Amino acid sequence: MNSSASSSSSSSDSELIAQLRQSLGMLQVAFDAASEAMVIVDVDRRIHWANQASAELFVGGVPIQVVNQTLADVLKLRPLDAHAKTALQLLDPQMPLPRTSGESRCHVLSRDGDGSQVQLLRWRPVELIQSSFLLLSLRDLSPEERALVQQQRFMTDLTHELRTPLAIVSGNLQRMARLKNLPNPVSSRLTMAREEMARIQKLLGHLSLLTRLEVDPDLVCCGDHPLGPLLQRWYDASLELAPNLTLQGLECGDDVVVQTDPRALMLALDQLLDNARQHGDRSMPIELSLAGGDGLDHCILEFTSQSLDAPVASKDLERWSSPFFRGKPDRDGDKVEGPGLGLALARELVSGCGGMLTLHQQPTSQGTSTIVRLLLRLRASKASGAVAAVVRTDPA
Repeated sequence: MNSSASSSSSSSDSELIAQLRQSLGMLQVAFDAASEAMVIVDVDRRIHWANQASAELFVGGVPIQVVNQTLADVLKLRPLDAHAKTALQLLDPQMPLPRTSGESRCHVLSRDGDGSQVQLLRWRPVELIQSSFLLLSLRDLSPEERALVQQQRFMTDLTHELRTPLAIVSGNLQRMARLKNLPNPVSSRLTMAREEMARIQKLLGHLSLLTRLEVDPDLVCCGDHPLGPLLQRWYDASLELAPNLTLQGLECGDDVVVQTDPRALMLALDQLLDNARQHGDRSMPIELSLAGGDGLDHCILEFTSQSLDAPVASKDLERWSSPFFRGKPDRDGDKVEGPGLGLALARELVSGCGGMLTLHQQPTSQGTSTIVRLLLRLRASKASGAVAAVVRTDPA
């Protein structure tokens, strides 16, 4: 009996092992058929598993040639975006494995240092049998993704290269402006040149920041902040520039805590104020108000300005926050058309902390009221009660 039972148990174990081997073999075939190169590494960056695509990419051979080597032995990277530091740490066994998933666009270099096409590197932690591993995958970017990477790289290089010559020109213009007894025509043209130079430098700064925000969403560092003090500080700093600016609804501002980056919020409000002063009627009030909540997990700020113009078509209103969209084709001596980046930058800064920016217009007896509505994410459910209790919700 015992011998028979032992034989039966041994047979069952053999069948189970055979089934496991078959399943693992089928799994390996499935991964080898994938176009993405995939490897699993341990904390020492030693490769425990690789598929055929990774073997072809790294050594031009088969997976067995990759297994038990370290990542640094077979993979060389040239990252192209703001996640470069993390991507390079993937190769360093002295650094801990990332605890969260991530991705980075990079060149994968061959052993002789030649670059391949831009590829997307992704990593994801894997917890197996009380040990930490990391799953890495690499795939070629689509033509559209490669074009976006090239565009972002071009804009980054362009803004960097232009900063020094523009600073030199600006400095010389300032020194020339200090000269005495300049003829009126020369002085007038010099003033115009300085204004245009300031406008170009401002545009360059906006372009640089927009590009960085597109490449690295983590550039905006969000935390929990009482909204009232932030708005009051921005208002006090802006009042000298815009005496017609008013601030409303701050009665509960100290109780409303939002998830935001104070610098990003202030800069977004600066852009909205510039836009309101440039395209609105400066004799009419500009109002920033805490208008309530959306009934979910956001509070609502409204930035309202007035103009004598008729409302624009809804399709044009939506395009106002697109980069380089120009609302007015003409210039006059006092109101110079902006570069079309202010609203786009404000939208990116607000969305960087999980918020939203929308545009609305309402006809008035004197012209048009333009309302920029900012939805800012609240800190958990505690703050939402404060918003709902003190100020109106869901404004029209």
